[in-house]
Amino acid sequence: MKKKEITLYDNYPSIEKENETRAFLFEVYADEENWKSPEEIPDQRVYDEIDFQDGETWRDVKDGLNTIFEDGYYLLTGYFGSWRGNLDGGNFIRSLDDLIRVIQHLDYIKITDCNGHLIIEGSHHDGNDRYELKRLTRKGYEYADRNYFARDRELHDTIMRCNFYSALPKFAKRIYGL
Repeated sequence: MKKKEITLYDNYPSIEKENETRAFLFEVYADEENWKSPEEIPDQRVYDEIDFQDGETWRDVKDGLNTIFEDGYYLLTGYFGSWRGNLDGGNFIRSLDDLIRVIQHLDYIKITDCNGHLIIEGSHHDGNDRYELKRLTRKGYEYADRNYFARDRELHDTIMRCNFYSALPKFAKRIYGL
């Protein structure tokens, strides 16, 4: 199967993003601002536009996440990068607020849909995190409920590996039709 990866959100700084933003600003505002080339655009104007676009994209992704969380329970598993190395873990997620609580420590975030898998990667002062979010099926919810929605690696692994217990969110397809 061909790998189809769609970046839904990415606030990591990059030269490419800066150059694309400069080109956009030049195309739209060059006459109004009397810029002769993209290089004349003040850096702060570029950074402000990147922040603005980032905020708009983040709002769209949050709206999409709110929509998928209406389907029920989800399970987020992966690892947290710490000074002691990567620490495995997982959380049951019912809302956007639950998800934000898990990832709020991240300085930079990249959210991708890779063939229907919703992947959240990020970095912070101690290292890098990587998570996957999957929807619990009815059987998965019942199995988790019988196990008191425990924070237990074996329970999480069983749910994540079994398509009777969890399903791909297919975020990009459901929310954006991609």
